[in-house]
Parts: sequence; structure tokens; C-alpha cells
Amino acid sequence: MSIFTFALKENLRQKLTLPLLLLFPLVLLLVPSMPGSLPMSFSLFGLLNFYSAFLLVRTVAEDRMRGVLVRIASSPISHTHYLTSHLAAGSLLLILQSLVLLVASFIVHGSGTTNYLLLFILYCSYSVMTLSFSLAWNTMFRSYTTSFALFSGVGSILCLVSGLTFPLRFLPPAMQRMVRVLPTYWLAHGLEALYEQAGASLLLAVVILLIFAGIFLLVGSRRRL
Repeated sequence: MSIFTFALKENLRQKLTLPLLLLFPLVLLLVPSMPGSLPMSFSLFGLLNFYSAFLLVRTVAEDRMRGVLVRIASSPISHTHYLTSHLAAGSLLLILQSLVLLVASFIVHGSGTTNYLLLFILYCSYSVMTLSFSLAWNTMFRSYTTSFALFSGVGSILCLVSGLTFPLRFLPPAMQRMVRVLPTYWLAHGLEALYEQAGASLLLAVVILLIFAGIFLLVGSRRRL
């Protein structure tokens, strides 16, 4: 069995994985939309995706915390191959989650709501970022329970002040400028650009999300034993 297949099966064995991937995106469609923006489910998906990504790096985090990476370092399997396979499995599941929301939204809201292809690209970039962020976050802890407990609060706050759980325009102008340093802000920025059909702003959001993903991946890929 390849590491990718093993990682995929391990993620699917977790009790919350399938509800997070297949059910919760549909529940988001029940949230009423606000005038002057895309459906609220599109931005709330950012919060759901964030927590899903954290769940999907659990295997890697626990392997690191239990010292499994020590044994991997002395085996024919390289650390890069191990990590790439796990991240590829997590990315595939997050992309599936995005597709579930997009297909359901297309059915419920119709084709004229937005450009679903561009929205899919934005979600893919965001998913890579959340997966890399979760990987980097777990390097700071020796217990997954402690890591998750703190992440629950930090993740919610990041999405709140970034404009994902309520429109960014309701924040004071000074705070709107400050939150641009947060990675989650750029999903909200990309959704706003998509609504306004501002291609340059959408491209900027995608690029910055991928830059954040690269930074977090460099931090999270260290073999901290």
C-alpha cells in the first residue's frame, strides 16, 4: 500500500471526516445571504475548510509527536515522500469538499451567481494554505489535544476578524487595513473581488494565499522530533 493510499484511508477512518466533507457544506447553504455580496455560504466555507484541514493533518501531527518520524528517518522512505503523500491526500479531500459546495450551490443558486471555475481556483488556493497552516501550527505543540484546543479559539478569531463569518465592511476601517496580514483575509478579499468581477484583485488573492502556503509549508515540513 502506498503512503498516499494509507493517508487517504486513515483520514477517512476519522469519524468527523465524511460529515465535514459531504454534509456540512450542504448545511452552509441554509444560511441566509446578505445583499451586496455573494451567498454567505461561500465565505462561511472558509471556516469549515480551516477546521477540516486541521483534522486532515492529524496523522502527520501525531506521528511527529509520537516519534514515528524518527523511525521514518532510518527507513528507505524519505521524509519528503512521506510528507508529500500525506499532504496530497489531505488536499484531495479538501478539493472534494469544495466541489460538494460548488455543485450544490450551482443547483440551488444557479449558474448566474458567480464564475464557479474561478471560485474553485480560489478555494483550491485557500485549501492549500489552510493545510500548510495546520501543519505549521502543530509543530509548536507536543500534544494534539492541546494543539486543537488552542486552534479552536485562534481559528475562529482569524475567520471572524478576516470577514469570513460576517462581512468585512462592518469592521472599522483601521481594522480592515490591519487584518490584511492574516492569511484568512485573502479568501474574503478574493470573494469580494469575484463578486465585483475584479480579475486583478482576485489574482492577487490567489497569489498571496499560495505565498502564505509556501511559508507555512517551509515551517511545518521541519522534522521536529
